[in-house]
Amino acid sequence: MGTPPREQFTLLTDYDPESPYAVAYQTVYTNIRSHWDSEHNKQLTISLTTPALYEGQAAVAANIAIAAAQSGTPTILVDADLSAPSLQQRFSSEDSPGLSDLLSREMLTAQTVTPYLHKVFVPGLYVVCGGKALSQTQERNRLLTTKLRDFLVGLREFLASIQSAPGIIVVHSPPVLSGAEAALIGTLVDQTFLAIVSGLTTRTQALQALEQLQRANVQVAGTITLDA
Repeated sequence: MGTPPREQFTLLTDYDPESPYAVAYQTVYTNIRSHWDSEHNKQLTISLTTPALYEGQAAVAANIAIAAAQSGTPTILVDADLSAPSLQQRFSSEDSPGLSDLLSREMLTAQTVTPYLHKVFVPGLYVVCGGKALSQTQERNRLLTTKLRDFLVGLREFLASIQSAPGIIVVHSPPVLSGAEAALIGTLVDQTFLAIVSGLTTRTQALQALEQLQRANVQVAGTITLDA
């Protein structure tokens, strides 16, 4: 679905809108948007994951969200990698509570979710950071299984309340082969995109990741090719 160039460690806002880097991410978002138009104009939730650990993955999710916001789409970016949250460093929100804190609450509604949405330097973009890292796999899986659906409902309600045009929620997901979390998240969003890193992702990893997502009935909408 497009090939963002090797500078994927930095944010889209650092580049001129006409640069190859910016155009690549704008093209990725345009392709996502073309699939979205067939979804009856509703709020769209997508997750971005990779087969194996790739340190640039969070920046890719962030850049897709930035491209969406820059296009005029109300956008929420969520860091759902609860074992190694990283988006707070990229958006200067290191001391902010995040998703791990929010999912620990009893009730999740648009009202309880809203305080965790941080306006950032990109107009139209809100970010929900990962919060405190959770080391226990069982705890992460429990929170995602029991609370993430209500959290996403709250985000959709928030988007509907701020603007009549439908918005998009971009979820940065852990790698597929690191555990069950990517598949759990994928079952709760509308579409999942698998990022393949040229020179790093092996064919075996890509096929195993795709098979794992499909076994969980995740809607894999496409792949995004990245340069290492």
